[in-house]
Amino acid sequence: MTVANYVSLTKADTLASLAGRLKHASILPQITFTFTQWQHDSEQLITDILTQFQQPVAVRSSAKNEDTTTQSNAGKYSSVLNVATEAIALQQAIAQVFNSYDGAQADDQVFIQPMISDADYAGVAFSHDASTGAPYYVISTDLTGDTQTVTAGVDAQTQTWYIRHDSKPEQLWLAQLVDLLQELALLYPAQALDLEFVFRSNQLILLQLRPLIINNTLDFEATQYQTELHCIDKKLHRLTQRHPYLLGEQTCFGVMPDWNPAEIIGMKPRPLALSLYKELITDAIWATQRCNYGYRDVRDHALLIVLGGTPYIDIRVSFNSFIPASLDTALAEKLVNFYLNKLKQAPQLHDKVEFAIVASCFAFDLDDKLTELAAHNFSNKECQQIRSALIDLTKNIIADNQGVFAKDIASITQLEHRQKQLIASDLNKLDKIYWLIQDCKRYGTLPFAGLARAGFIAMQLLASLKYKRLLTDDNYQAFLRDVRTVSSSLVHDKQHLPASEFFAQYGHLRPGTYEITSYRYDEQPEKYFAIADDSKADSGASAGFSLSLQQLNAINQVLADAKMDLDAVALFNFIKQAIEAREYSKFVFTRSLSDALVLIEQLGQQVGFSREQLAFADIKDILRLHSTTHSAAATLQSSIALGQNYYRLCQSIKLPALISSTHQARYFALLADEPNFITTKRVSAACTSANQSGNLAGKIVFIEAADPGYDWLFSHGIAGLVTQYGGCNSHMAIRAQELGIPAIIGAGELLYNKWRTAKWLTIDCASKKVEPGQ
Repeated sequence: MTVANYVSLTKADTLASLAGRLKHASILPQITFTFTQWQHDSEQLITDILTQFQQPVAVRSSAKNEDTTTQSNAGKYSSVLNVATEAIALQQAIAQVFNSYDGAQADDQVFIQPMISDADYAGVAFSHDASTGAPYYVISTDLTGDTQTVTAGVDAQTQTWYIRHDSKPEQLWLAQLVDLLQELALLYPAQALDLEFVFRSNQLILLQLRPLIINNTLDFEATQYQTELHCIDKKLHRLTQRHPYLLGEQTCFGVMPDWNPAEIIGMKPRPLALSLYKELITDAIWATQRCNYGYRDVRDHALLIVLGGTPYIDIRVSFNSFIPASLDTALAEKLVNFYLNKLKQAPQLHDKVEFAIVASCFAFDLDDKLTELAAHNFSNKECQQIRSALIDLTKNIIADNQGVFAKDIASITQLEHRQKQLIASDLNKLDKIYWLIQDCKRYGTLPFAGLARAGFIAMQLLASLKYKRLLTDDNYQAFLRDVRTVSSSLVHDKQHLPASEFFAQYGHLRPGTYEITSYRYDEQPEKYFAIADDSKADSGASAGFSLSLQQLNAINQVLADAKMDLDAVALFNFIKQAIEAREYSKFVFTRSLSDALVLIEQLGQQVGFSREQLAFADIKDILRLHSTTHSAAATLQSSIALGQNYYRLCQSIKLPALISSTHQARYFALLADEPNFITTKRVSAACTSANQSGNLAGKIVFIEAADPGYDWLFSHGIAGLVTQYGGCNSHMAIRAQELGIPAIIGAGELLYNKWRTAKWLTIDCASKKVEPGQ
C-alpha cells in the first residue's frame, strides 16, 4: 500500500483495506455505505445491518474530508455508540451522523461496527509526539476499558505512556501495540499515524486509523539524536550504581524534589538559565549551607544533573543531605534506603518529599513518623536516636541568636549594600557581571539556601501544629495572613507609591528569574501592570492571629517534652521571621541576578548578539572572560552555537518527571500527581492563561511554573491560581496562602493539561475537588 492511495481512502475504506492483512491486530467486521446509498435504499441497508449484527453497534462517521493528510477533523462529526439493533434506533443514529456533516456529499460515508463493551484497555495511540514529531509512541488509555472516554476527553481513569521507537515495554498490551505501530509504519512509511484501539482477552483490535497532523515538526540530526539517547541510558546506568561517598544502594531522579528545578527554570530551560541555576545554587552552594545547618556533609556532590536538556535532582544526594550529621553512618544508611524505597512505592509524592517522605527536622508530628519507621524494622533505640538528632538540629537553628540563621539574615543586608556600591562603581560590564555573580553566591544564594531551610522548617512546624490539632484551620490561615512578605508589600505599594519609587523597589523582578528573554517589571511595566485591578488588590481586614490559653499551654507542653528549650511565643516568632526572611532574601539576591542579566544583554549587543541569542550561552563562558583576554565576540558566538544546537536537539527528547528505574528513559507513564491545594477556600470562575493579554481580574489563572517574578499576578485581583509544577512549600504556595487566594500548586502534567482547557472551573480546596464547568 502506498501513501498515495492512503490519501484517497476514507476512514471506513482504510479499515476495510487492512482487514485480514495485519499480523498484530484484527479489524472488526463492518458495513459501509454512502449518503447516496442511504437516500436510495435505507430499508435494505437496515436489513443488512440487522442480519449481520445482533449485539449493539457503533455508528461511525467517514466523510470524505475527514482525517486527510493535511487536515484532521477528528471529533468534528458525530459517531453514535451503543446503538440497539432495532430499525428505528439505527435509522435515528445514522441520520444523526449524516446530519453532522453539515451538508453531506453523495460519496460521504457512514460505517457500522459491533460495539466492544468488555475491553481490558481502550484508547488512542500516536506514532509520534504530536507536539514535536519526535520518535515516541504516545498512548493514552482508559484503564477501565471504556472505549469513548479518552477520545471524548471526559473525566476518566486515564494513563498516558511515552515509548521511544527503539524500545518495547514489558507489558503485553503495550508491546502488542508497539508491534502494530511498527507494522503500520511499514505500510505508511512517510505518514505519522493516529489510531484508536481496544485490547480484549490478549487480542488487539484496531478501531480507527487516521493521519496524525503535526504542525511543528522539530528538525534534528538523527545520528546526534541517537547518540544523546545512548548517553542518557549510559549516564543513568552509571549514576544508579553504588557510590563510595554516598549512603543509599540506589537513587532516583526528579524534577521537583528539593530545589525543584522544574518550577524555577522549567523542564527544558535554555542554557543560560540552566547554567546560572547550577552556578548560583545547585553545584556547590546548596550543600555548603545545608552542612552549616547541621546536616550531613555532601559538598562536592552536584545536586542537579542534566539528562536530555531536562534538569533533574539526584534524589540520593538530596536525601543524604537531609540526614543530621550527628547520626552514625549505619543508621543513616538505613534511613536513606527507607526514604528511597518509600518514594519508589509512592512516586506521586515526588513534589512533596520533605513533608511526606523525609523527616528532616523536629515537628509536632515527629512521633507519627517514628512510628512508621518502627513498622519498617527500625528499633526503638534507632528511632530515639533519630528523634534526638532532629530535635538537637532544629533547636540549634531556632534557639541560637548568634548562629547561622542570624548570620544569614545579616548577609542579605550586606548584599543590599554591595549591590548599590557595585552598580555605582566605574568597573566595566565584564567586571560588574563577574562581581554581581560572585556577590550573589556569597552574600545572596548562600544565605538564602540557609534561610530557605529555616523557612521550610517553619512551614513544617506550622503544618504539623494544624495536623495535630494544636491549631485550628482558622488559626493557621490567620497566622499566614499576618506574615508580611514581598508579595503583600508589592500589592500594597503598587497602590500607594509613585511609579518611580515602585519600580525602583520592584523593577528588577521578572517572570522566569533566570531567563534573560523575560522582561523585567521596569522594562515593560505596561505588560504587567497596565490593567491591574487595584481595587481588589488588598484583601481587607481579617481577624488577626491569636490563640487561647489552653492552646498555648498544650503547645508549651509538647515543646517541653521534646526539650526544645523555647516556648510557644518564641516558636511563633521564629516561624514568622523564617518565612519572611526566606522570601525577602530571595527578593534581594534576584536583584543581583537580574542586574547581571541586563549587563550580559548590553555586553552581547556591543558585539552583535540579541538577548534571544544570549539565552543559549553558558554563564561559565561569560565569567571566564573576566580573567582571560579571550574575545567576547568569539567566546559568545561559540557558546551560543553550542547551546542552540543542544537545546534544539533536546526539545525532541521526552523524559518523565521522576525516574526511579533506568528503563523509564525509554518508556514511562505520566505520573498521576497529588496536587497541593492551598487555603480552604472555594472559587468558581472563568479560566485564563497568565500569558494571555486581557483582564485577569476575577479569573482562575493558569501558569506552568511560577517563580517570584510572577508576583505581578497578585496585583490583578485574580480569583485563583493553578500551576503545573510546584510544592506546598514553594514560593507561590506561600504567596497564595498569605493573600488568601485559592490555588492548586503542582497539579502535574496530566491534570494541568486537562484543567487548563476548561472555560470555567470550580476549585474547592477544603474538599480537594476540581470540577470543570459552571
